[in-house]
Amino acid sequence: MSAKKFEIFSGTGGVGKTTLATARALSLAAQEKKILLITIDPAKRLKDLLGLSDEKSGETNHVSFDHDGEELKLDVILMNPEKTFLKIAQETNQHDILENRILKILTRPYGGLNEILSVVELQYQVNQDLYDCIILDTPPGSHFLDFLDSIERIRVFFDQSFIDIFTYLGKKVETNTSMNFGKRMVTMVVSGGVKKLLGYLSKVTGEKFVEDFIEAVLHIYSTKDAFLGALKLQKTLRDPQHCDWYLVTSVEQNKLDEALELKKNASDLFSDESFIAVNKCLNESLNNWNPAEGSQEEELKKFLIQREDQLKNGLQKHFKNILSFPEILSIDTHIHLIKLIQTWQKVRT
Repeated sequence: MSAKKFEIFSGTGGVGKTTLATARALSLAAQEKKILLITIDPAKRLKDLLGLSDEKSGETNHVSFDHDGEELKLDVILMNPEKTFLKIAQETNQHDILENRILKILTRPYGGLNEILSVVELQYQVNQDLYDCIILDTPPGSHFLDFLDSIERIRVFFDQSFIDIFTYLGKKVETNTSMNFGKRMVTMVVSGGVKKLLGYLSKVTGEKFVEDFIEAVLHIYSTKDAFLGALKLQKTLRDPQHCDWYLVTSVEQNKLDEALELKKNASDLFSDESFIAVNKCLNESLNNWNPAEGSQEEELKKFLIQREDQLKNGLQKHFKNILSFPEILSIDTHIHLIKLIQTWQKVRT
């Protein structure tokens, strides 16, 4: 089965999601496909796996990986909200956009725009049309739900409720490219409600903050096409013909429960065609273990195999497609990835 345009990996923390997403990208690269892997995982485990650095975050990194003498190549982006915002701002010639202190805070990794700008980055890469498949390693747990909500937040932000201030600021975009308004903007009549809001803000925070606030909104308005363009992704990401969703978990009861709760909260995205990837399975190693007949070790082996089978069987009523990946008892990251690549090549061609 050939890869679709998008593959999205989600899951709770500590289940090996980033490692599996990386191995999947490399397994597709082995088929001579042009692959982009984007991670928006705050832990940035990907940089440890592929030798990337924070200094290169937000950039397209060309990575080579030695797979049994074969050089696999793929592109990797470590998500950086500040660089994504700069990228779309430069398209409207706003090279000094991050001199605004509010936007400087908002575009930090935990500043509030991380998930929204991740969607914008994804759409930006789609527009470049350079790749056969884009694999997205989403943030763990509740952060993944924030990522899903970000598309709706884009829609709400540019909703009719903001029309007063956007209409006014939109005229300023067309007539004042320098965007240096000064505090005179505070006193101009935008609308009764907006003027009242800005007046309250000025009293509480001071006029300089209000100036920065207005300028920040203006900057966002000026880049609205990039944000609104990301809304087109919603339909595509929900279409099983174009996107495969992987929910990654491990063979521990609490991790399976967490995964099912995540699926429940994102039930409109996980379809019958979605996959659950059960990582760190022990059966392969246990089947190669030959303890003495009748020994306590043999009883332990039987118990562990039975327990793992029961846990997997419990998933069948929730997922039609269940993929198993072995626990890899090696501290060598390179060996770890090679074994996972080999498993991907077995479970998905």
